[in-house]
Amino acid sequence: MKKLFAVLATVASLFVAGNTFAADIEIKDAWAKASIGQVRNGAAFLTVVNHGMADRITGVRSDLADKTELHTHIMENNVMKMRQVDGGVDVPMYGEVLFKPGSYHVMLIGLKKPLAEGEMVNVTLEFEKAGDVPVMVNVLDPMAKGMTKMDHGTMDHGNMDHGDMKH
Repeated sequence: MKKLFAVLATVASLFVAGNTFAADIEIKDAWAKASIGQVRNGAAFLTVVNHGMADRITGVRSDLADKTELHTHIMENNVMKMRQVDGGVDVPMYGEVLFKPGSYHVMLIGLKKPLAEGEMVNVTLEFEKAGDVPVMVNVLDPMAKGMTKMDHGTMDHGNMDHGDMKH
């Protein structure tokens, strides 16, 4: 009986020591805009929720494009520029990371075919600890601003003054 408790204690300590499993990673609201015309690049956005120990996204891949990269936006000389992320993206313990327009995103460079509204496309996020996590990306209307629960389709945004809004 003592041996059984010793084995169970050893196994339990491995879990407490910080092992992260793919089950700890949840991907929510993955979306991309449909391609317009002959545009050869696209971007995917999503939310990474970590229900466990800290991890890092080290890469991304997809058969949709010649190259698939983790990107972000930086301000350089008062100009917003898109850049590939060096070293990966940290996902905090019991935290989340938003991949959204103007921030982190999955860049699809050299699309093999246009992204079509209504289709679901596959990408795979590569995590340092959790391993490969497949993601189904919902392709939305080219004018979409993301996966939202609120329908803004009938709102007239043209006459709204957004100048004093806090972001």
